[in-house]
Amino acid sequence: MTGLSRWPQRVAYAVGFLFCTLFATPTWATPIIYEYREMGSLAVIGTLEIASPPADALSGWSTTDPADLIAFYLEDSVFGLGTGNLLSTAATVGAAVLSLDGPNLDVGSIGITFPTIVPGDPLDPTIDQFLSLVFGVPAGSDFIGLSTISVSPSGGVQVTDLFFFGDWTTTTGDIAAVPEPATMALLGSGLMGLVIRRRRRQ
Repeated sequence: MTGLSRWPQRVAYAVGFLFCTLFATPTWATPIIYEYREMGSLAVIGTLEIASPPADALSGWSTTDPADLIAFYLEDSVFGLGTGNLLSTAATVGAAVLSLDGPNLDVGSIGITFPTIVPGDPLDPTIDQFLSLVFGVPAGSDFIGLSTISVSPSGGVQVTDLFFFGDWTTTTGDIAAVPEPATMALLGSGLMGLVIRRRRRQ
């Protein structure tokens, strides 16, 4: 095989070397899913998925960026908020969350303001809902609070509050590694080099 006929292989190696130089240490996005259990119960009635960074399963982290919150679900039979991701319902989200060790949510809060529900029948009340998640260090001090405010056309106001006290915790089994684009590009360049080399040997 002459030097000229080897150029596709050399190009593939050069591309692979370039990606290795730029992305020497492949990084992996590892979202963490925290589960909520009410005090004295083993049943999971809520899940909160937080991005990494800043979340880390083995060390502490903190965030005030709502974009770090990926998905939030509450058991509909308990809270009556539907079965979808509560962060994607045009809600306004405010967050300030701290985890001292990673597996637990220890300090801070998340507040969610849902869009006003305007009734189809003008005789029915308009409804506003506010959801509060508060995290505390002592076991069982976390809580989820749901406040529903109904305003009737006559001006009457009815406020309903719902509170659940428990803990947000995670386990290693909840952590799923997802390759980032840089890692996939590095893998792709390596596979391309192997394919070209194999074809030239045939």
